[in-house]
This record gives sequence, structure tokens and C-alpha cells, in this order.
Amino acid sequence: MTSGSCLCGSVRWQLDARPEFINHCHCQMCRKASGAAFGSFAHGDGLRFRWVQGHSIVTLYQSSPGNFRNFCSKCGSRVPVLEADGTEVIIPAGTFDDDPAVRPIVHFHVESMAPWYEITDTLPQFSKFPPDSFWTEVLSESAGRADGDLSEEPPKN
Repeated sequence: MTSGSCLCGSVRWQLDARPEFINHCHCQMCRKASGAAFGSFAHGDGLRFRWVQGHSIVTLYQSSPGNFRNFCSKCGSRVPVLEADGTEVIIPAGTFDDDPAVRPIVHFHVESMAPWYEITDTLPQFSKFPPDSFWTEVLSESAGRADGDLSEEPPKN
């Protein structure tokens, strides 16, 4: 289990499984929404996600057709959003209150990255969104882990 909250603590959530992965998105929308060089997002099983507190003050913003961003209407912090009819949850990584036990695996939309930022890690980079083959491999590796067991040491980058 892992959990998180917004800046003011009015919105709290819980994920009863290890997230599948964390990505860094460098598209202009994610940069603007995060106020940083890129947006970092954990992805997980939406059926194992629940709002613990404050769901009624979560506001949904459609940033582009089919792309939604949730935020706390009190403090403005980004908070998780459920997609794919609730079967997937996308969690702004900065909202974790504890160690999610996964680490970032990829940078994408790097052709749109901030001109003042330089990627210095060794994670794979894609100019746009990664191909399906990348995600197939990532998700098969993720499925091989003990889904609910957070006792394993997280991988080091």
C-alpha cells in the first residue's frame, strides 16, 4: 500500500498495490501543469485506488480532448486521475507521502523539453510517446513482480 495527499492535506488517496512505473513527460502541457522541467507520473491499477479524504473538492480540468487533470480546489495541487473507465490511475509522483517502491523508467516527449533543462540520467528517451513495444515490455516486467508486496527493495537508478 502507498498513499499521498495534496499540499494542504485536504485531499488524500491510497493505492493498495505497488504502482507499475513512473514516467517523466516533457510535453509543454505537463511542464506548464507542473511548473517544472517535466511532469513525473506514477501509473497503477485504478481498481486498487481509493480516495481517503476530500474527493468532493477535487476539480477536473480537461487540458486537451480526452486528457484530464485533477487538482485540489483548495490549494491547487495536482492529484490523481482515474482513466480507462477507472481501471488505471495516474498519480502525480510528487503527491506520494511515502516511498512508492518504484523508480522512473523513461523520459518522453523530449523534443518538447524545456530548453534550459538537460537530461543527465541514463533512462530511455523518446522524442514523442514511446512505441507500444516499449510499454508491452514494461508492463510484462511489472506483472512479474509481487503486485501487492511492497517489502522488496526498490530498484536503484
